[in-house]
Amino acid sequence: MTLLAEERKRIILKTLDTYGKVTVKNLSATFNVSTETIRRDLDALESNGMLKKVYGGAIELTFDGPEHPHKQREKVYLEEKKAIGKAAAALVNDNEIIALDYGTTTIQIIPNLKNKKNLTVLTNSVPALTLLIDYKNKNLFSGKIIYLGGEINSSQMSSFGPITEKMLKEFYVDKAFIGIGGISIKHGITEYDINEGVLSKKMIGNAKESIIVADHSKIGVRQFYKIADIDLINAIVCDQKPPDDWTNDLIKSGIKWITPL
Repeated sequence: MTLLAEERKRIILKTLDTYGKVTVKNLSATFNVSTETIRRDLDALESNGMLKKVYGGAIELTFDGPEHPHKQREKVYLEEKKAIGKAAAALVNDNEIIALDYGTTTIQIIPNLKNKKNLTVLTNSVPALTLLIDYKNKNLFSGKIIYLGGEINSSQMSSFGPITEKMLKEFYVDKAFIGIGGISIKHGITEYDINEGVLSKKMIGNAKESIIVADHSKIGVRQFYKIADIDLINAIVCDQKPPDDWTNDLIKSGIKWITPL
C-alpha cells in the first residue's frame, strides 16, 4: 500500500491516538515505503508539534506545550485557511449574530462577510477586531462589532479571563465559529491553552449552532485542554474530507462536514 505523504501522516497520527507509539520498521512495512521516507514523515510531524520522536519510532504527545504566536501561525496553511474561511462565511445569513474566536482560521471568515447585511459580530481577537473596523471604515462591512475585552494575551493577540467571560455570558449568538488545536472522535475538540479553551467552551454553550473551522493538520490531534465532545458540534469546515473511519460517528452525531470546492 503506497499512499501520499499527507495520508500517511494522518494514519500515523491515528495509530498514535490508538496505541500511543509507532515504530519506523512497522510503518515502513505497512505503507510499503522506505524507512527513510517514514523518518521524513515523523520529522515533519514532530516539527509541527504532533508527536515526539524516540529511538526507532515515535510516541504520542499528551500536549505539545505553548501554542505558537499568532503572527507565526497565521502564515501556516494560509491558502487552506482562506478557502475554509470562504466556505464558513457561506453559512452566515443576513441579520445573524455570530461569534468568532481568536484563531487564525476564523479571521479568514471576515473578508467574506462583505455582502452580508445587518450582522453583529462578537470576537475576542484583536486582529479580527482591527480588520472589522478597517472594513467598516471603508464601508465594506455595515454591521455591529462587539469586542469581548479583558486581559490581553500579547502572543495570541486576544483577550481572555474573567472579564472577557463575563461579557460573553451576556450574549447569545446564532453561530459560533471556533478555531481549535485538535479534533478526534475519541478526545473531542481540544485546545492548547486553558484560558482560550474555556472561552471557546462558553461560546459553544451560548450558540444555537457551533461550527469548527480547522485545516487538515488538526485532524486526529489531541491537545491539552478539552473544549467539548464532538457531538456538541453542528458542523466542521476543513480543507480535507474526514477520515473514512469517522463517517459513522459523524452521521450518528448529526455533524455536517464541509470541504471547500
